[in-house]
Amino acid sequence: MISAAVLRSRPGPLAATRAELFDIEMRARFRRERLFRSRLRLRESDTLLDLVEECRVRGIRPLPPALWSAVVRLVGAVEPQLRDELGIDRSADHVSDVLFAAQEILQEQARQERQPQLAPIIPLFPAG
Repeated sequence: MISAAVLRSRPGPLAATRAELFDIEMRARFRRERLFRSRLRLRESDTLLDLVEECRVRGIRPLPPALWSAVVRLVGAVEPQLRDELGIDRSADHVSDVLFAAQEILQEQARQERQPQLAPIIPLFPAG
């Protein structure tokens, strides 16, 4: 049986290494989610464009409400002015034009995310 004093003592080298690896993984997960947000939106816009094209091919006019709300949400998150340009016109041609404009913005954001960036400088002493 392990005594309570041993359990309260400092962790051993394996436990310390495990805690460090867990911390490194959590920081990396946070960084990945933050860095690839534009790429995820770009994939989502590709999917929405596919659905809009499918509606065009099948002759579905106007676009279904679920698809329309997904387009409005994505375009509004990318650029509020594009959401205003989207307006209430639910035709496939107009929606695909606005989605292409949103993709242009998302591609630029994704390109900027891939470039190396400087880390923020943290002052050691408070400005006095």
